[in-house]
Amino acid sequence: MISREEIRATVAAQLECAAADVADHDDLIQLGLNSIRMMALAGGWRKRGADITFAQLAANPTVESWHGLLVDGTATTAEPVPDEPVAPEDAPFPMATMQHAYWIGRSDEQQLGGVAAHLYVEFDGCAVDPARLEHAVTDLVAAHPMLRTRFLPDGTQQTMPKPGRPVFSVVDLRGQSPDATLEQLRDRKTHQRLAIADGQVIDVTLTVCDGDRTRLHLDIDMLAGDAMSYRVLVSDLAELYRGATVPAPGYTYRRYRTERTGDSAAREQDRQWWQQRIAEMPGAPELPTVATTSHRTVRYAHWLGPDAKQRLLAGAHRRGVTPAMAVAGLFADTIGGWSAQSRFLLNVPLFHRDSIHPDIDRVVGDFTSSIMLEVDVTENMSVTDRARDIQRRMYESAAHAAYSGLDVLRDLGRHRGEPVLAPVVFTSALDLGELFADTVVDTFGEPVWIVSQGPQVLLDAQITELRGGLLLNWDVRDAAFPPGLIDAMFARFTDAVERLADGDAGWEAEAAVRLPSAQAKVRAAVNATDGPVSGRCLHQGFFDHAAAKPDAPAVMWGLGDDAGAWSYAELAERALAVAGALHARGVGRGDAVAVQLPKGRDQVLAVLGVLAAGATYVPIGFDQPIARRAKILQTADIVAAITTESVQMDSVPSLSIDAAVSHPEPLPAPVYPDADQIAYVIFTSGSTGLPKGVDVRHSGAMNTIDAVNDWFGVGAADRVLALSALEFDASVYDIFGMFSVGGSLVAVDSEQRAAATTWVELLRRHRVSILNCVPSMLDMILELGGDRLGDSLRAVTLGGDWVGAELARRLARQVPGCRFAGLGGATETSIHHTICEVVGEPPAHWATVPFGIPLRNVRCRVVSPSGRDCPDWVAGELWVGGANVAAGYRNDPQRTAERFVEHDGVRWYKTGDMARYWPDGTIEFLGRADNQVQIRGYRVELGEVESALRTVPGVRHAVAAVVGDTAPTLVAAVSGEVDDVAGAVAELLPSYMVPKRIVTFDRIPLTPNGKLDRKAVTRRLEPDTTEDSAPRNDVEAALAAIVAEVLGADSVGVHQDFFAMGGDSVLATTVIARLRYWLEIDHAVVVDLFAARTVAALAERLNEREAGRGTPDRLAVIARAYLEVAALTDEEVLAQE
Repeated sequence: MISREEIRATVAAQLECAAADVADHDDLIQLGLNSIRMMALAGGWRKRGADITFAQLAANPTVESWHGLLVDGTATTAEPVPDEPVAPEDAPFPMATMQHAYWIGRSDEQQLGGVAAHLYVEFDGCAVDPARLEHAVTDLVAAHPMLRTRFLPDGTQQTMPKPGRPVFSVVDLRGQSPDATLEQLRDRKTHQRLAIADGQVIDVTLTVCDGDRTRLHLDIDMLAGDAMSYRVLVSDLAELYRGATVPAPGYTYRRYRTERTGDSAAREQDRQWWQQRIAEMPGAPELPTVATTSHRTVRYAHWLGPDAKQRLLAGAHRRGVTPAMAVAGLFADTIGGWSAQSRFLLNVPLFHRDSIHPDIDRVVGDFTSSIMLEVDVTENMSVTDRARDIQRRMYESAAHAAYSGLDVLRDLGRHRGEPVLAPVVFTSALDLGELFADTVVDTFGEPVWIVSQGPQVLLDAQITELRGGLLLNWDVRDAAFPPGLIDAMFARFTDAVERLADGDAGWEAEAAVRLPSAQAKVRAAVNATDGPVSGRCLHQGFFDHAAAKPDAPAVMWGLGDDAGAWSYAELAERALAVAGALHARGVGRGDAVAVQLPKGRDQVLAVLGVLAAGATYVPIGFDQPIARRAKILQTADIVAAITTESVQMDSVPSLSIDAAVSHPEPLPAPVYPDADQIAYVIFTSGSTGLPKGVDVRHSGAMNTIDAVNDWFGVGAADRVLALSALEFDASVYDIFGMFSVGGSLVAVDSEQRAAATTWVELLRRHRVSILNCVPSMLDMILELGGDRLGDSLRAVTLGGDWVGAELARRLARQVPGCRFAGLGGATETSIHHTICEVVGEPPAHWATVPFGIPLRNVRCRVVSPSGRDCPDWVAGELWVGGANVAAGYRNDPQRTAERFVEHDGVRWYKTGDMARYWPDGTIEFLGRADNQVQIRGYRVELGEVESALRTVPGVRHAVAAVVGDTAPTLVAAVSGEVDDVAGAVAELLPSYMVPKRIVTFDRIPLTPNGKLDRKAVTRRLEPDTTEDSAPRNDVEAALAAIVAEVLGADSVGVHQDFFAMGGDSVLATTVIARLRYWLEIDHAVVVDLFAARTVAALAERLNEREAGRGTPDRLAVIARAYLEVAALTDEEVLAQE
């Protein structure tokens, strides 16, 4: 039994203090005990037979508690260490889990692969002797077997008598300028992949310069050794160079790997613990990234001096957290501040080796394990509380570390049907000691360059002890991130660490990331949009111009003999007649009047008449289903409707447009209500299955109109082609954008709107100068118009959907000099809120035109789920504030309160759009945050489509989705016993909301939470490109049989994805090993399966390689023989022997 005094003495030795200074109930973490030391203590006590874990020690860090645990714990049997190796040292042995991940990740075919896991350091010294150094390197390699170990294609490793390639070289730069050569050497060695298949895992180069200056370049592949091993190697190298004798350890890494069986029961118990969490486990942080093929790593470093280090350590201990966890908390909040999701996984390496031999600490090898640390920074808290939260999570996860983090990732990948990475790493090497011992620095000089690389890693944050202080560094695959992003993140991180060292204020500060001050200044500048406000009503400009220039054309239409026009005076006269008819029926200020007319000039007339009466117009599509129209009429409190003779509305008084125009008592003058009165109500798709009406004020719509008109200098000479439907708010600009400046509107009727060729003719015939539409319409005009578009068009504004940058390029070619802009908008922000004019050629990397900058009197925020402003490049919800913000949702105070909020004295609309700021203040649109999508310029709520589908008799479940990248298409899946779903739903939804394809499933896939799996449905609704067909030849059949056996499946189709079927890197290694053995394919390597992913692609890849070797039929012959043998029963095999 281990006594209380023995525990106290052991702890005191770890803390380097007197035993009397450690009281029974002292918090040992506050005294300075850290996780690495606790792991060592647990390992030592387990070796003596105690059933104790690190997690138990961490949960109750006092001598008294530990004594109780050690007294009450069930004794275990320590794993015996054989006196002699059980197998020859040159026999191949398996890679450790982390080694295997490093090995797989070296392949270019791997996601974030193509790099080695290695640590490269340069020491700037004086008079290092090349011959002595070479001798020391030779002795170092001899002393440590892992420095002469090669890594084989079958996933094993083998120790050799000596490396297969030279590991030492000298570069003599005396008599020449060394800078350029040193830079080239640094660049090459920082990113090199040593020849590990030949046993080259260490590379030592000495550069000799004038004046006895030397530069030692030391690169070690981490396949050979972990962080503790690295310290052993550089220390031994220095000792050997100084003439000391460094004996080889009495134990080897090979023995550690092959003789330790581990605790299979503990591993299984921990595996089950992690399995219970897989379904809810988050993924990697969603940091902003860019596509790149570059593997270059850049180091960001910050050194905290010895005094600051001691203050930080003391502050952490007083608060009962380890310094490592304090820094980890700051790192987690930094990552969370730039991540689109506040829950994510951090990859945390653990450095621990069981004390099973006296020389174990000097053994070079990869003893690294890892933890997938689940972080949740959703809740804002103090820095101290975050550190405690991270420490609690870390200790809880470490308690189940018998099942490694990489195993957890593989399980998560199988659960999701694709490999999962954890590319953000936090590595703490605190209390491993100084990275470089004094003898190393005295011998080789100061370390002037330190950088590490790792496969499948984007960002590796490390904290280590250096020169008495702390070295904080991030090794980053820099090209994978947008410009300036890592600079801002690292600055925030190091500033927060410095504040911890400065005193209590840093510990009690909010942990959440605040917008960097430089970025805040840019945001303030682009949002400084205050400008003049007209204070006019929408229709006021029209009637002013009708009085000032009555004969000017207001509305034009048609081609040839069908062409016609209304002057301002004629249209005003008709509009006042409509207003008079409405007044005669009791319509007054603020009353809602429905307008349901075929597209064309009568819609313009009706809208002007409603507004002239002081009322609010509510456009309803002429082909709206009766049920949906009834909901709109009810929600909007409609008091009257203007329509045609053929439309009957039983619920409200109706007035045909023809009768209204003929009313004998026109209104003598238009009514101009207060500009804050509601001008119109436009109904958009609603998530509850009911359409929702947006109340838009005169003032908001006029602010947009005035801003756009001023931007483009729109005036009386301009004409717009009115393509947009009246119930789509782009029509508001078509009508009143022109009328407010005395311009003209070219009306498009229903038949013409369906014939794009007519648009081109109308544009030419009426010399249209302004085109305001959705992108798909411009696409058709450019496609059909060719070189016949003429020279009248001078400005095109697009909105309502993604605006492709290629449209700007095409327009510039076909209509030189025409201005082009994309406008971000929402009905709730009175048509538009942002603008991006493309001047000149759009940048080559633009696929779409960004939202741009706020319009006049508009402000924009990009907000995280926690309500904070997102830093540059980080996706968040776009909030819009200012003069354009609508009054709210018609008769829906609850939804209005949810989407329209007050913050800092500003009323904001939460758009539901995902967006991000660029460093120059440009806003980029990223898509919808919810299920709202844009289809041909219409906003469609998938929930409303699904609700309508579910009302069809026989439908049990329904999922709507958008598929296709170039031409987004609305599709749906239903389950149940149904026949004509499309026909039934067409009676309930407008045409643009009816799915183009409706597929009946036997069962809609579900998520682990029991919810409809929308992603799975969307994948199945994508157009089929392949079938999971049976093997077509012997090679495919043999490969399929081997893959199926490894996966434990009855069969696999040749087009099924290996990883979607549950494959991972370990199983891939097994498949390749069996191919190499059974099919005698010595050129097959694991990366082949990662690159091919399917049996068909793998067979093609292997056959091509065989053909290149001049043996095109060899593989087919062997595969046929294999299949014949595999088909034999055991008795038949025995009979042939």
